[in-house]
Amino acid sequence: MTVWVALLRAVNLGARNKVPMAALRAELEAAGLPGAQTHLQSGNVVVRSDLDVGPIIHKVLRERFDLNEPVMVRSRSRLDEIIAANPFPEAAAARPTYLRVVFLADHPPAARAELLEDHDDVRLHDREVYIDYRDRVHGNPVNAAMIARRLGVHGTERNWATITKLSELAALR
Repeated sequence: MTVWVALLRAVNLGARNKVPMAALRAELEAAGLPGAQTHLQSGNVVVRSDLDVGPIIHKVLRERFDLNEPVMVRSRSRLDEIIAANPFPEAAAARPTYLRVVFLADHPPAARAELLEDHDDVRLHDREVYIDYRDRVHGNPVNAAMIARRLGVHGTERNWATITKLSELAALR
């Protein structure tokens, strides 16, 4: 069986899009994904299954929580590749909450990917965009929303500390 890491977009944003993690785990089990584990309240799910988990999780979110947002799914081995491909290893070591990865729902068109080339703190690799926020996240003009607009692809952002924790949890499954 494959271990999957699902990253939910736009979950538990203040008073919006409330998805209690215990309720999500119960609904995923009822939908055929027993043993799903969540991490934090921001919508991180680790599950072991031979099924195509993305559509199942999306359906649960839509039907049970009235949330129609993309679900970015990566296998455990793909998550390890993403960690190994980090173009900012110094930032990962020194500032793990300021190094972020935007997990994209799809591959961006090549012409749009070129729109990121003028930013030294941004690197596109496959369906992930690495952002080194250096000294601040909030108020930074280079951010996940700007990335999504330029690429024309939805995504969800996670900091390096969360990504490495998800890798650890996936390794235990």
